[in-house]
Amino acid sequence: MMRPALVLCAAIALSMIACQEPPATEPVARGRQVYRQQGCAECHQIEGSGGRLGPDLSHVGTVAGTRRPGATAEEYIEESIEQPGAYIVPGFNDIMPRALGRGLSEFDRESLIRYLMSLD
Repeated sequence: MMRPALVLCAAIALSMIACQEPPATEPVARGRQVYRQQGCAECHQIEGSGGRLGPDLSHVGTVAGTRRPGATAEEYIEESIEQPGAYIVPGFNDIMPRALGRGLSEFDRESLIRYLMSLD
């Protein structure tokens, strides 16, 4: 006979597996999934939802091109993922996780960039 705590743990684990959405294949949709899975919303807001430790990303697709002279919006976003301390938005601390870019597949990294570029 299974103990109640073990049954409860098994039920929770199964429900977590069942609730996971399959990886999207369309880049912007996959990027949105990666954003959620990586916990980006713990520090960043999009359209009023999320944390406030990092810059608001609601319009990052437009704003990113103005952050660093000579860098396109896409280059800036990619650099922010790969080398988070290279440019710190004034008024914010240098707290981006350094391993974020290393932990992503090339498709997931590119998809995250596409998703963020779509936020204009």
